[in-house]
Amino acid sequence: MKRKEFKSPNDWQQFCYFILRTNRYVLNKDWADFIDIILFSAKKRETTLEKGTKLVRARIGSYYDEREDENGELTIVSGPLPRNELMAPPPNKAKGGRINPRGISYLYLSNNIETAILEVRAWIDQEVSVGYFEIKKELKCIDTSRDKKGTFFPWGITEEKLTPDEKEEFVWGGINSSFSRPVRSEDETISYIATQYISELFKTNGYDGIIYKSALTEKGYNIVLFNPKNTSLKGARVFKIKSIKQKFEECDNPYTCKD
Repeated sequence: MKRKEFKSPNDWQQFCYFILRTNRYVLNKDWADFIDIILFSAKKRETTLEKGTKLVRARIGSYYDEREDENGELTIVSGPLPRNELMAPPPNKAKGGRINPRGISYLYLSNNIETAILEVRAWIDQEVSVGYFEIKKELKCIDTSRDKKGTFFPWGITEEKLTPDEKEEFVWGGINSSFSRPVRSEDETISYIATQYISELFKTNGYDGIIYKSALTEKGYNIVLFNPKNTSLKGARVFKIKSIKQKFEECDNPYTCKD
């Protein structure tokens, strides 16, 4: 009989290490059981995106062109990026991301403009095109955005004292954290293998997409749809970045230097 609860609150971190450093494409029995529990507990996180839901997508850049007017004089025409650059990229141009493997195209969206713009990491005075999308039909998604439990359980608490529900909270908190973690362009796509794996798992089991918390805004979340054709682009606007606010705090282990 297969187990229906996680062994450890750190199962997700251990799975990430296994699939990154031990076996990438074939799971052993323990990790195959872990995947079964992920699917079993995912049912609690099912949600529906209703037809007509409005979402947004940001891309750095805007459109500029020089044209002749009716008097033969050059004039500059500007506006948002064209439609094909706001949609999901074609498969042959799809780079590996936290959800999609290289060569497989998904559509990354956000629930509001602020989140969408922050997610593309634009700098001061850069222009950002924002496309406005609408969901064309009811979509069944996995929503991890409410899994906010810390990735690791606190000191002083042994695993034996945690209930199955508490272990599940930690595992799914780790999954949401992996989806939400800010990504830099120089990050190696190899670090996405675990999240790509379970994303493909959800897609294969009939889900239309994944919703996860944005790490960059309090109320923002992101939505990745496996089939970009389930949306339609309704329009686009251009925004210019005017300021960037950062919060920071000192970490442990400072040191001083002697002359």
